[in-house]
Amino acid sequence: MAEHAEEPVEKAPAAAKLPRRRRGWPWIVLAILLALLALFVVSVPTIVTSVNYPEFVFDLTEKLTNAPPGFVSNTTARVKIDLSRRPDGAYFLIAHGKLLDWPFTASVEAHLAWRFLGVDAEGGGTFHFDGSDLCLKANFKASLPGGWSAEIELPQSDLDETEPLVASLLSRVKMPGVSDLKFSGALSLKATAEQTREVPVPVWNATGRLQKLNLSLNANGNPVAVSNLRSSFGASGVAQHVDIKPLFPRADSIESAGFTLTNVFASVRATETALLVTEAGANFCGGMLKVYSFFLDPAKLNAGVTLFIDGIDAGEMLRHVKGFSGEASGKLHGKLPLYLRNGKELSLRESYLYSVPGEVGTLKLYDPNPVLDSLALGGVSIESRDNLAKALANLDYTVLKLSLRPEEAERMALGIKLEGSATRGEVTVPVSFEVTFHGDLEQLINTGLKAATRKKP
Repeated sequence: MAEHAEEPVEKAPAAAKLPRRRRGWPWIVLAILLALLALFVVSVPTIVTSVNYPEFVFDLTEKLTNAPPGFVSNTTARVKIDLSRRPDGAYFLIAHGKLLDWPFTASVEAHLAWRFLGVDAEGGGTFHFDGSDLCLKANFKASLPGGWSAEIELPQSDLDETEPLVASLLSRVKMPGVSDLKFSGALSLKATAEQTREVPVPVWNATGRLQKLNLSLNANGNPVAVSNLRSSFGASGVAQHVDIKPLFPRADSIESAGFTLTNVFASVRATETALLVTEAGANFCGGMLKVYSFFLDPAKLNAGVTLFIDGIDAGEMLRHVKGFSGEASGKLHGKLPLYLRNGKELSLRESYLYSVPGEVGTLKLYDPNPVLDSLALGGVSIESRDNLAKALANLDYTVLKLSLRPEEAERMALGIKLEGSATRGEVTVPVSFEVTFHGDLEQLINTGLKAATRKKP
């Protein structure tokens, strides 16, 4: 009987041995997870709008290290929010709180579009301090995770010293010697910021404009008035890096200490520790005043500067000299070195004004007694003084020089030098004389500036 070899039996794969219902369980689990996720997404509006959110408190002490002592009594920001959903599906958040010492109200309306592992949002809002008409408006877009962009704007708003927020801030700022402060003007601000996948840190830009600022005050008994001051300003940055944009302030006029400056301008740039004034100038007494390239330390208000004087009217300038009574023609040039210390103490260096050699001007002195009295103290004879008085009544000068130099005990010396010819009737005689007045600056020049003549250490 023939033997037959057993044929090998193929084994079925392991998966084939599993019951059909066991092979489908991963899909069932995935379906359950998707259903739960969908349920969560659907439930989010109900969840987030049903929560009674606590008051959030943020400590701002570290941000106030440079604030003036006593400027604020509260160093925190507190906010209580209420979140609701409108029939159109938009989320509406309203927040009440207190930023430092000032209560505020904010509102945000946002439209959300949920997607797998993310959300798209778009909306806007407002922010204002209670009682103030100044209101910030904002718009934003976000795709999270991913990036976002935002824009904040303060539309052009009128300001004066009575605006509630401004009045509150001014009441906390110490301004020794300043009183009767009044001003009016308009302010606008705009800022944009964004963060993208390519640049995963905030990139921002902020600009503002001050317009039509008219200001008046009393500084240590001296009236000061500014007309139509305007300037743009701004800054930009990436993350923590900040660049301050140049300032180009302009003003129609500035009046102080009996002097009036018109068409005032400046170009200012910020460095890490100081402000660099690259150029500034103004029209003055029919001529021009200019300064170039000086640094101002904003923390200490220290600055050294040389004021260049070009083509000012001799008659207008001499009217500021104490005791001058008369009229004059001609143009004067010169320079006035100044040093400002701590924003209060003004030191003068040797200064001078002079007429252009060869140019002829006129001088008619109605009351020569102040000049003659100084000559008398210097020992000049009465006959010479009488002759000089006659000459100063109608003088054509070729040299007119005024020099101002510091002396001891915070006194100043004002020197006047004249050369020319005097005509009386048909007689013309040459004239040459120098006279020096000694005393306090306020006795020599009609100015309210209190100057210290101590030398810079």
